[in-house]
Amino acid sequence: MSYIDNNLVPNERVMYRAHLHWKIFAPALLLVVLTIVLVTLGGITKSVDHPEGGKWFFMASGAAIIAALAAFLWELLNYKSSEFAVTDKRVIIKSGLFNRHTMETLLTKVENISVEQGVWGRMFNYGTIRVTGTGGTTEPFADIARPLEFRKHVQAETITWEERKDSGAPAPAAAVAGGPLREERECPFCAERILAKAKVCRFCGREIPAGA
Repeated sequence: MSYIDNNLVPNERVMYRAHLHWKIFAPALLLVVLTIVLVTLGGITKSVDHPEGGKWFFMASGAAIIAALAAFLWELLNYKSSEFAVTDKRVIIKSGLFNRHTMETLLTKVENISVEQGVWGRMFNYGTIRVTGTGGTTEPFADIARPLEFRKHVQAETITWEERKDSGAPAPAAAVAGGPLREERECPFCAERILAKAKVCRFCGREIPAGA
């Protein structure tokens, strides 16, 4: 199961998924092709002129091809291990296989999401997204496929969340007719208002530490 699917909170749905762009494979593929071409041409020359030297040339060439294929496999692992999603509650991003980098931000805490694209990025539809949270911290993620589409879904889900929140807003803390006061506090993780006795935040889904 993917990182995103494994970390969804109850009743959370994935609305959009993005991936790294295929351009990340271009350098490795170019290296593979060039290595094969040079090995083929050089091997023919060595075999004709110096039969004994041709044997060693082919051994060295085999090592070069293996190194080129390893570079391609590394990028493939990077592609498979990077996940980008917009849910109906959060923006969830995970990148890196060994040095993992994750970001999980509530839609209501996303102040800005910008897209940077150069000439090649506009031509082949990839770019860098920068997610800025309410604390002013900016997280950049490069080589995202269809970055404008990702931003559009973040904006759409944020608007939907705000509308849903406004339409279903709970009654004020002191205004349940004839009933006890509704004691609330802020979630220490997402700063949303929750019941004082709540053990799990209904917004971010995290467990509230005792005495928080």
